Amino acid sequence: GGNDTTRNTITGSVLALNQNPDQYKKLREDPALISSIVSETIRWQTPLAHMRRTAKEDIAFKGKKIKAGEKVVMWYVSGNRDDEVIEQPDDYIIDRKNPRHHVSFGFGIHRC
Repeated sequence: GGNDTTRNTITGSVLALNQNPDQYKKLREDPALISSIVSETIRWQTPLAHMRRTAKEDIAFKGKKIKAGEKVVMWYVSGNRDDEVIEQPDDYIIDRKNPRHHVSFGFGIHRC
């Protein structure tokens, strides 16, 4: 897993900085932003596409009923672009407040 996520994050950073020259300028002016840029890239580019799970019990979630045994897919990019949770979710902001607030690897803080 680390091979895919690392490779995708590196190439995602290059793409994001190329598409957002203002953010690249910020990074050149303040190299201390490197730790923030990694988390923001992981959120914005989301190195894993999705994860499938099987519901263990019946549940209602946001008005939808999911029955035990049904397959459920979480699209990480969708969670990382949730405008109810993340301000300006489609924007790449390397000095974003709480840059580690994302679901790229599921729930909770992830450390490598």
